[in-house]
Amino acid sequence: MQPAPRHVYLNLDAMRGVAAISVMLYHFSPFISDGKVLPSSYLAVDLFFLLSGFVIAHAYDRKIETGMSVGSFLLIRLIRLYPLYLAGTLLGFFYLVIKNRLIPAEYLPVSDIAVMLTTGMLFIPLVGDAYHTIFPLNPASWSLFFELLVNIAYVLLFFVLSKRALVVLLAGSLALLILAAVLAGTLDFGMTGQTIASGLPRVSFSFFLGVLLCRSMGSIQGSLGFLQKGYWVEMAMILTLVVFAIAPAGAGRAPYDLICVVLLFPLLVTVGAVAPTRPGLARLYGWLGRISYPIYIIHTPMLMIIAGAGKAVSIDPFANHPWFGIVMALAVIVIADIATRLYDEPVRRFLQRQMQRSRAIA
Repeated sequence: MQPAPRHVYLNLDAMRGVAAISVMLYHFSPFISDGKVLPSSYLAVDLFFLLSGFVIAHAYDRKIETGMSVGSFLLIRLIRLYPLYLAGTLLGFFYLVIKNRLIPAEYLPVSDIAVMLTTGMLFIPLVGDAYHTIFPLNPASWSLFFELLVNIAYVLLFFVLSKRALVVLLAGSLALLILAAVLAGTLDFGMTGQTIASGLPRVSFSFFLGVLLCRSMGSIQGSLGFLQKGYWVEMAMILTLVVFAIAPAGAGRAPYDLICVVLLFPLLVTVGAVAPTRPGLARLYGWLGRISYPIYIIHTPMLMIIAGAGKAVSIDPFANHPWFGIVMALAVIVIADIATRLYDEPVRRFLQRQMQRSRAIA
């Protein structure tokens, strides 16, 4: 189970940042162009799951082997994820409350908003037909729900997850994923009550593939020496954008999605893990990693708020693209950076200190 030698994977941070920005642009498409921007960017979620499995195995395999408890691991993960998740949920709540006052024709009962807020704050998905997504206040939260589920599975099954067991788990997950993709004609599922079950093989395959990839780094790095020279990381990120920009039609959609998730993304992550980071780009790559999660988790409620504000001052956001969408995207990046520095990192440091203090007292 030995992971690769511990170090900071700045290249993977940069990939995560590029993927997060791509998802944001995809969701902002109506405000940027007449068609979809980077129409395959929903596959960024699968890349996130893969990167998460790799990084978590790298950070926690040895710690769990040497005694970290299930409770400690889960608390650390909640401290990492929850502050910004809560902020995104409250932004969605704020939007609906203000919308009720400003647009009476689209009034939503306060009881419905209260249910969305309560279940959202507790990470409980809403699966009824009345909801367009399992987390209506912050639609992007659906993948975070699956991230937590697979994190729980990782720590509970840790001591039976040998490489052989991982291969068996991956084979079963892949079979279910292929079946779900064939039935749906795409991998763009998991975010609604109707497709929530299909989200399970989607997250389990990519996450545990990332775990296996991390644990295999020591044995494969020697054969990848050619990655030490050249612009491999930069080419990998450009290729990621190319993947997101391609939009196969009809029957080609599901095979394309599966090829990306099963073959291409693991290759890109391997390149990012093995190739060195160019010194001149290290700071940029680290920054992209820092803002990736904030961008992802706040961009959908910010979309609703900014678009609503535009309407409130008589600016039709749909009739003023691309500039309105570009301004929205830049605003979210700036807000994500500020939220990271002034809110997320200070709150996480405080919670980590409280956790350490409670351990010392115990």
